[in-house]
Amino acid sequence: MRSIYKCTICGAYTEDTMHCGSRTELVLEGGLRSKLSHLMTYLLRHNPKAVDLTMDHEGWVSIDELVNAIRTRWSSRAYSWLTKEHVIVVALLDPKGRFEVRNGMIRARYGHNKSLNVSIKYEIDNETRVLYHGTTREALVRIMREGLRPMNRKYVHLVLDPEDAYEVAIRHGSDVVILRIDANCLRRNGQQILIATDKIRLTNYVPPQCIESIMNPRD
Repeated sequence: MRSIYKCTICGAYTEDTMHCGSRTELVLEGGLRSKLSHLMTYLLRHNPKAVDLTMDHEGWVSIDELVNAIRTRWSSRAYSWLTKEHVIVVALLDPKGRFEVRNGMIRARYGHNKSLNVSIKYEIDNETRVLYHGTTREALVRIMREGLRPMNRKYVHLVLDPEDAYEVAIRHGSDVVILRIDANCLRRNGQQILIATDKIRLTNYVPPQCIESIMNPRD
């Protein structure tokens, strides 16, 4: 990941070394940003109990509590440098919009493990017509028979852009395919489409008949 800087003129956070015509100050080096982002994702989506975080029913935790928990309960040596600002800039500049910050609190917008007692109110998408999901060819036979299920997450994750679907799929194997999904078919089958971010949509289940086609990303 790219490093994060702060403008010395307007105070904006940026990935650029120049802003407002002036050189910016380094806030968080790229390697540490990636490391912290992965840890925040793990704690806020999957296992807040790993550092005894207090999470409410909408997934919010105190940023101050998160910083203290990482520094004292996760690794005081590895994260002795961590401050509240570092957590905030990682959240604000996350390229996939994984996090939300509000009134000194932070949460993951989506991707929560179904074992967590978290219920987030999302806006409903009644407009999108086509969605995409990336997967491995190995999983394709099962998916075409059973459809797409959340597995260990609360929702099935779908995206608006096939390129984003490919980026997700390639993490799980080199032989991947992109599923083109009929969003109106989901609605006709009683599945709401929820807006997680400007790029990501959520639903409870994708029936096999709503998978319009299978795209080979190499074509």
